[in-house]
Amino acid sequence: MSRISKWRLPTIVVSLFHFGCGWGGGPESHKVEILQEEKSPNGQLVATSFSSSGVGAAGYFRFNANLRKVDDKLHAPDVLMGKHPRWMAFYDIDVRWVDDQNLEVSYKQDQSPVYKENNAVKVKSKHGIRIHHLIGNESS
Repeated sequence: MSRISKWRLPTIVVSLFHFGCGWGGGPESHKVEILQEEKSPNGQLVATSFSSSGVGAAGYFRFNANLRKVDDKLHAPDVLMGKHPRWMAFYDIDVRWVDDQNLEVSYKQDQSPVYKENNAVKVKSKHGIRIHHLIGNESS
């Protein structure tokens, strides 16, 4: 076997497996479902709670919230809670505008010690809006 053909066959096999199993990370490998959307009272911003899932070597499913300008598309990694956007740490998320300058995001979060560092990260202000995090008790 020549030197070229020794590495060509494994490369072809790995490439076919890679694209056949969804490792490519294309748009078809991610799914976002909007659970709630609320426009700000002045109509300039939108707060969204959503679920997101993806495939790949580990796969993921999570809930989170997003705040963006009304004409912007939802970008799932741009979240209001958590250091690691793909961790399933938050659930029962509800967004509610208090007024044009204040948004309440209420939710429950996983209280496991492994989530402590992740859950400590919360966006407190975005687009000039104060974000109030109301954390409920985790159900037993």
